[in-house]
Amino acid sequence: MGEPSRDLILSRIRAAGVVGAGGGGFPTHAKFDARVEVVLANGAECEPLVKVDQQEMANRPDEVVRGLELAMAATGAARGIVGLKEKYHDAIAALDGAIRRRRLQDRVSLFPLGNFYPAGDEFVLVREALGRIIPEFGLPLHVGAVVSNVSTLLDVSAAVDHERPVVSRLVTVAGAVRSPGTFRVPLGTPVSALVTAARGATEPAVRLVVGGPMMGSLAPDADAPVVKTTSMLLVLPLRHAVVQRRLRDARRQLHLTRAACLKCMMCTEVCPRNSLGHRLFPDRLMRSLAAGVGEDTAAFAGAYLCSECGLCAVYGCIQNLDPAWVNREMKRRLTAAGVPRPAPPGPGERRDGPLRRVPQPRLLARLGLTPYDRPAPLRPFEAAVARLVVPLKQHAGAPASPVVKVGARVREGDVLGEIPEKSLGARVHAGAAGTVVAVDERAVTIEVG
Repeated sequence: MGEPSRDLILSRIRAAGVVGAGGGGFPTHAKFDARVEVVLANGAECEPLVKVDQQEMANRPDEVVRGLELAMAATGAARGIVGLKEKYHDAIAALDGAIRRRRLQDRVSLFPLGNFYPAGDEFVLVREALGRIIPEFGLPLHVGAVVSNVSTLLDVSAAVDHERPVVSRLVTVAGAVRSPGTFRVPLGTPVSALVTAARGATEPAVRLVVGGPMMGSLAPDADAPVVKTTSMLLVLPLRHAVVQRRLRDARRQLHLTRAACLKCMMCTEVCPRNSLGHRLFPDRLMRSLAAGVGEDTAAFAGAYLCSECGLCAVYGCIQNLDPAWVNREMKRRLTAAGVPRPAPPGPGERRDGPLRRVPQPRLLARLGLTPYDRPAPLRPFEAAVARLVVPLKQHAGAPASPVVKVGARVREGDVLGEIPEKSLGARVHAGAAGTVVAVDERAVTIEVG
C-alpha cells in the first residue's frame, strides 16, 4: 500500500481532533490545508522547566519524523526542519538516527538553537531557521512556512497511520513538589491528580500555574482539567512572585502603572516582536496609560502584535510592572470597541532588527525558579482518577457540539463532541472508558471504569 493522499491525511487529522499542542490549539487539519515551501517542527520549548518535547523527541524520534513527513506531504513542502535547542543532546542524536533510517537526509534537517527565551516563539524560530521575517499581524504562511509543535506531529503520525484520536497529553509537573516528573494522562484529568502523581506539594499553601511561568495562567481550582494544549503544571508557594503577579486585579495593575512607570523603555528594549522590526512599543502604551491620554493610536493598535511572552514584565521592567498585562488589556478594549486587527502589510513594508536573546538560566534566576530547575523524568501515571471532565473547547475556534447523552457508556477514543457545521473547530474524544454522568455546552463528564 502506498503513501496516503493529501485528502486522506487531512481527513484523518480532522477525525482525530489534532490541534496545535504547543499552546495555540489551532486545528491542525485547517493549518495543513495550505501550500508552503517548508514545514518547521518546533521542539524548542519556550517555557522554562518544561521537559515534554525534548523527551518526546528523544524517546519517539521515528514518530516525530514521520509526523513531519506527513505534514510535508499535506502542504506540498519540499523541506522539513526540526528546530530544537542545541543542549538537547539525546534528542538530536535520536532524531538524526531517525532521519537516516528513513533516508530523508536530503529533505529533512535539524536546526540547533541556543538556550534562550523565547526560542520556541514561531516568529523567532522562523527568523532563526529560515532568515525570514513574518510580517506584522501575519502568519508563517506569509513567508512560505508552516510551524507545528513536535507533540502535534506525534498526534499527526498516530492519526494518519493508526487512525488513533487525541485522548491523552504528556505533562511536566515541576516546582514545589516532592518528585517532579512528566506523566501521560487522559484528557480531562484534574490537575490535582498530577500533584498527587508528583508525590504532593512541599509547601502548605500553593497555587497551580498551568502552562509555565511566563505565559501560563493560574488554575481556578484543583479540579481544572488537563486539555490538549497543557504541557506543564507548575506548583508554587502562594507568596511566590510568579503567583503574586497573576493575582493583581485590574485596578491594582492600573494604579501601579500610573504610580511607578519610569518611562525607561526597557520593556520595549527586550520585546521580541519589537526586535523583529514590528511596531510594538510597550513603553508608549505604558506612558499613555500612566498619563491617561489616548492620542497614540499607532501604539494602541500595536498591542495586537503582542505575543504575551512576558519578557517585558519579568526581564525588562525594574519596577515590577506588567506591560504584557497592559497589552492584553488594550487588546481586550480594542476588540470590545470593534477595532479590527490590522491586515498584514505587503513584503515591501517588512522591517528587521537585531534579535535580543535572554539566556534561560538568567531568566530562571529572575523568576526565582532556579531552586526548581530539577530533572522531571518520564514516569507512569499512578494516581487514581474517578472522573474526567472533558472540555468541549480545547482549541481555537468554535466549541465542539456534544454528541453523547447522560447515561451513555463510552470507550476510550469515542467521539464526545463534533465540529459544528461550517465552523473552525476540532473533535473531542473520550480519554478513558466509562459512563457519561453530565453534559452541558462546556464539557462532558465521564465516570471512569
